[in-house]
Amino acid sequence: MLLERSYEPDTLASLDALKSSWLLMKDESPESELVWLALTAILRSTSTAGTAGTAQWQYILPNKTKKRVAEPFFAFQQQIGIIKADLRWMQARASQSCANIIAGDARTFADMTSCNVDAVITSPPYANNYDYADALRFEMTFWGDINGWGDIHNAVRRHLIVSSSQHSSRERLVLDDLLVSEAVAPIRSELAKVVHELADVRESHGGKKHYHTMVAAYCRDISIVLQQLRRICKPVSRMCWVIGDSAPYGVYCPVERWIAELAIAAGFKHHRFEKLRDRNIKWKNRKHRVPLKEGLLWIEG
Repeated sequence: MLLERSYEPDTLASLDALKSSWLLMKDESPESELVWLALTAILRSTSTAGTAGTAQWQYILPNKTKKRVAEPFFAFQQQIGIIKADLRWMQARASQSCANIIAGDARTFADMTSCNVDAVITSPPYANNYDYADALRFEMTFWGDINGWGDIHNAVRRHLIVSSSQHSSRERLVLDDLLVSEAVAPIRSELAKVVHELADVRESHGGKKHYHTMVAAYCRDISIVLQQLRRICKPVSRMCWVIGDSAPYGVYCPVERWIAELAIAAGFKHHRFEKLRDRNIKWKNRKHRVPLKEGLLWIEG
């Protein structure tokens, strides 16, 4: 089991004790939710399992152990201290929050808010860069929300924008259905050429990953989000998208340009791309050597 492979027995016992205590006292109050947050926040620092990269939020790898592991009760007290300090800092500067949190799907949120948005700052999923649903597997397993990897799709992934091959394969998406969608009409010609090439290339790879349907569904979903944003943004609004391009199976996808073209088709007026860094150059990539980039896509009007 994932948890037994990721913790020393004493550590897991301590975390279970903290969990049991929280379950006894939880009452949906802000204080109760912050205790939940503190406990969730220490799950990775107290685990012996390594990650797939340098960031703490990346995939958990039980077979890859790390040297520095925090003691649960000490880590929990530290995390509570951090939260208290943050609250005191903010409360000293504002009497109440100015935030208005809307929990919803970006593809259907236009009916949830008025048309008065001045600015949008977002970093949407990158196509074929990360399975965001799998990133939650560790924490959701601890809290009993899922029993294993097979539960992730129904619990999380099916609610997200399609951005991973796991998502498109599980949904059994059909390429022809995706390409006839009005949402991708502005880029249909070039998109069709790219995804059909992906469909051909996959036949020569053992995994035969569903990159062709993933890329098409990703563009469809992003287009729908842009249409929703156009409905709620002011005519003089500005958006900043932190985004990168992609090359699954070595087939280049100009994602930032496609998003810009979809934005113009949705009714926005101007766009420009500001490159921040090159990608796919730090490590030798066994899959492809296609140069990639990341940057800021500015969309206005």
